[in-house]
Amino acid sequence: MKNCIPSYFNNKQNSILLVLSTTIFAELFILIFTPFQSRLWVESDWQFLGWVSLVVLVAMGTIAISRTILYHYAKKHQISYARYGVWIFTEISIMSLIYTLFPLLVLPTFAEQKGLEFFQLFKEAFLDTAFILLIPYTIMILLFEVREKNAYIQHITGASSDYAQPDMYNFYDEKGELKLSAKPETIYYIESADNYVIIHYISTGKKEKLMIRNTLKNIEWRFRDTQLVRCHRSFIVNLSKVQIMRRQEGDVVLDFGEERVAPIPVSKGYGEKVISHFANRINPSN
Repeated sequence: MKNCIPSYFNNKQNSILLVLSTTIFAELFILIFTPFQSRLWVESDWQFLGWVSLVVLVAMGTIAISRTILYHYAKKHQISYARYGVWIFTEISIMSLIYTLFPLLVLPTFAEQKGLEFFQLFKEAFLDTAFILLIPYTIMILLFEVREKNAYIQHITGASSDYAQPDMYNFYDEKGELKLSAKPETIYYIESADNYVIIHYISTGKKEKLMIRNTLKNIEWRFRDTQLVRCHRSFIVNLSKVQIMRRQEGDVVLDFGEERVAPIPVSKGYGEKVISHFANRINPSN
């Protein structure tokens, strides 16, 4: 869906890069600009360094937990940009609350002497935390976008066709190297696996699968005028092989009519597109 974040925003590799880059930026920022009224809590540089390490550890732990939850949540749900923004807002709020409660609960006498109150501390902590997180978040997301577009351009312009067959479905990896050439009727579906896709197909009467480094987005674009249609965030199906479209435990699934091939789910965002392809297959003149 156009209003949902791309899958590479939240894949495992990019999530780890986001956590590490944010941690490094946070430590450097705090050491240089001393936010959170940090110099109030310490008397020496060594104490300040220890305080910075504690703050960064809290930030790293919170982001790591948050991104792990988001990673698993995204496997079953599509995440809109609005929901992603709320998720980041929640991360900032949780960290700000931790930074606010720490001096009030751990050092209540000191906080009282300095006249520090909850709302004052939370406001300052929220602004500082937002600044610390949003800068590396923005930089890393832009980096992910540029890297993905470069890979995409390389894929569509540099794909080798030395061994590609005109009447076959030809699958390439992200470097443009041909990995599989198969008759259309032998392909069942393609599923996403982080930075890879797994192609499920039939060879000499047996169900086989092949993993190649690429994205469903690239596969979807390359086969946009064929029977290979995106039906879910994690799946592309060969509609010419689908026998039944039905409901199963409240979800819409595509059934191949074979015990050896499990039904594939259809998400709401792709349902209309799948139905349209079915209608065109039944009534080609439309």
